[in-house]
Amino acid sequence: MNEVERKINKSLHVSETVIIDMIANAALEVDGVAAIARRKKNPTRLLTNSKQVRAVKIELAGDVLAVTIGVILKDGAKAVTTAENVQDKVKSTVQNMLNLTVTKVNVNVVNVQTEA
Repeated sequence: MNEVERKINKSLHVSETVIIDMIANAALEVDGVAAIARRKKNPTRLLTNSKQVRAVKIELAGDVLAVTIGVILKDGAKAVTTAENVQDKVKSTVQNMLNLTVTKVNVNVVNVQTEA
C-alpha cells in the first residue's frame, strides 16, 4: 500500500491595523497607563488619508517584529516601572497571539494625565 501524503499550505494574514490595536490594548492593560498617545498631524498622513491616529509604530521583517509605542501615564505612576511593564506585556501578548518574535519594544512616555 502506498501512503498518500497530503500537504496543506496554511497561512494567516493579519493586517497592520489589527496588530497595532492588539499592541495598544495590551499596553492599556498595564497599571499606570492612562492612554495611548496620538500621532501628530503631518501633511503626508493627510494626503494618504491614513486613519491611524495612535502613536504605535511597527516594523515587521518576516516573523520578527519591532514596536515603538507612545503612552500617557496616570498621575503618580512610576515611569520606568510602567514602561518596563508595557514592554513585557506587549511582547508576551504579540508572541502568544501571533507567534511572532518581538525583538524590541520602545516605549515613549509622552505625557502624564493629571487629575482634573
